[in-house]
Amino acid sequence: MAKIHTHYDNLKVARGAPQEVIRAAYKALSQKYHPDKNPGDEKAARIMAIVNTAYNTLSDPVRRKEHDEWIAAEEWEVEWLESSGEEGARPRGESGWEAPPAPALPRPSLLRDPKWWLGILGGVTVGAAAAVLLLQPPKILPAALAFNGKAAAKTETPTPVQDAEPDVWAGLDGARTPAGQVKALAVTQLVVPPRKPECATDMATPAAPNGEPWPADSGYIAGYPVGNLGKEMSVVVDNGANEAPVFVKIYDLDRRSNVRHAYVEAHATLTIDQLAAGRYEVRYQNVVTEAARAACAGAAPPLRQAGASF
Repeated sequence: MAKIHTHYDNLKVARGAPQEVIRAAYKALSQKYHPDKNPGDEKAARIMAIVNTAYNTLSDPVRRKEHDEWIAAEEWEVEWLESSGEEGARPRGESGWEAPPAPALPRPSLLRDPKWWLGILGGVTVGAAAAVLLLQPPKILPAALAFNGKAAAKTETPTPVQDAEPDVWAGLDGARTPAGQVKALAVTQLVVPPRKPECATDMATPAAPNGEPWPADSGYIAGYPVGNLGKEMSVVVDNGANEAPVFVKIYDLDRRSNVRHAYVEAHATLTIDQLAAGRYEVRYQNVVTEAARAACAGAAPPLRQAGASF
């Protein structure tokens, strides 16, 4: 069976390794590939970023459990592909270094669980019944509920006041707009609390976790895919009171994957827009700047992550 490249492989440890072994492996690799010991070596910087990501995942019990579930799901899929005659191998990174993707839902347990299939059957039945009801909205539902737009999560847009005509809303110019064409934009704001940079807990690397350099200004980080494109939601990250830049990730709670990766400078604000409607979590970490990194020579910072759901 094709081998799945994991964070355990990046740290050169067994999957069941205890925390002390993981810490020792991380320390050894940090001493070898740390940018301070390899100035100007882009390959060492990329490897160090991958090692940092692997250690941050395996040192956190919750994230390590999610990674183990992702491994089990991937191995089951590869085994199924190989048994059906399809190619299941995955490309390997340079010299065996590769950053595994975000964990997906554990498909083996779902597909083999009869309760999952019963849930699907029940969902289809409910959907069919709802479709029958919606085909005749004038007879069953009041006109005010016949809204055909997408629901936006936790919208802060004020609800327009309806007048005596329930099927139309008044625009700013006094024109009448059919209710089905009204769209709402959900705007969520994350205010990062002020905190001085801490070398022991913040990210003190010269590059982002994917090996790309930090942007010169606030914005998206190169090399990361942009997912969940839409016009229903946006997120305002207010880092105005913080003395350090932050690394921001927008995490899709339903798909269990990161759909945006951004960098926000100290005392700055960034709007992350063009998001489809859904349930998200904003995760961020302080980043130690070049000036502050000199005081962190030799330090091996663990991941410190905070977040806000919306």
